[in-house]
Amino acid sequence: MSADEKKQPAKGGPRAAKGKKQMLVILDQDVIKAVKMAALEDEVPMSHAVEEAVREWLGKRKGRKAPKTSV
Repeated sequence: MSADEKKQPAKGGPRAAKGKKQMLVILDQDVIKAVKMAALEDEVPMSHAVEEAVREWLGKRKGRKAPKTSV
């Protein structure tokens, strides 16, 4: 069997929903495991749980951001 015959056909269609983009994030193994378990318990996709946490963090950050000064 040649190398070309061993190749699997590419899956068609986008992986991310319309208006979404895929992003690689490197996290500690224990954090990944905890997010997976929590997402399973809440019956939500892991990406939903992560997006919710990031949005919450961004909201908190917005309130404490120092004002920009002109140079």
